[in-house]
Amino acid sequence: MKKSQENWLEKYHQMKLFIEEHHHLPDKRKVENRGLLNWWKYNRKMEKAGRLSPYYAELLRLLSDMRQTLPDRQEELF
Repeated sequence: MKKSQENWLEKYHQMKLFIEEHHHLPDKRKVENRGLLNWWKYNRKMEKAGRLSPYYAELLRLLSDMRQTLPDRQEELF
């Protein structure tokens, strides 16, 4: 496996663990998570431009599906 593929999958797993724990994407105001958020935004941009492999695009979709929807999160507040 190429080093770039290993790096991509490592960031993917980090993001997956973050979403599993927090049920949302990292906060852009927190420096410690900014790298993960930047990775996410860059790969979404590449996907929209059609420059991301179908395999990686599917993995990103799976991450999106893991996030809680806003109405579910609002119910937790009440």
